[in-house]
Amino acid sequence: MNSIQRLLPEADRLVEPFIGAGSVFLNTDYPEYLLCDINKDLINLYKILQTQPDEYITQARRLFDASNNVQEVYLRHRKAFNDAQNPFQRSLYFLYLNRFGYNGLCRYNQSGIFNVPFGRYKKPYFPEKELWFFAEKAQRATFVCTDYRQVFTCLKPGDAVYCD
Repeated sequence: MNSIQRLLPEADRLVEPFIGAGSVFLNTDYPEYLLCDINKDLINLYKILQTQPDEYITQARRLFDASNNVQEVYLRHRKAFNDAQNPFQRSLYFLYLNRFGYNGLCRYNQSGIFNVPFGRYKKPYFPEKELWFFAEKAQRATFVCTDYRQVFTCLKPGDAVYCD
């Protein structure tokens, strides 16, 4: 991250067409951010965390109970995620699947079904401190679910763009 930070110019806004986990966003200090990704579940989680951090973190914490760290329960939650229509509920399961699934992967099949297997971790870490930090910093961000090509049409003078 130190190497990346040294290369980033001063700017009014940092634009990331591929935010992913948000490492660059979380480790820089721009006045404004345009943060994009093609993964609608990821962007949905970020928007909910930005606008409803208290409720989101409280409910997400409940999923990090030892009783949820069992393959059968994981598979039920994965099915519930794939069936979910409610964006808030889906975002809770998305975080759970990321932390309890194999190697933190995010993978969908051609039908759009999340299909990462159970991770078999002793005690998945609930990233509460990190979620609060993200929620606070997200107040300077706009999150958009879009293709990177569309992001480039939104650039304006004073933007710095980070692509990885």
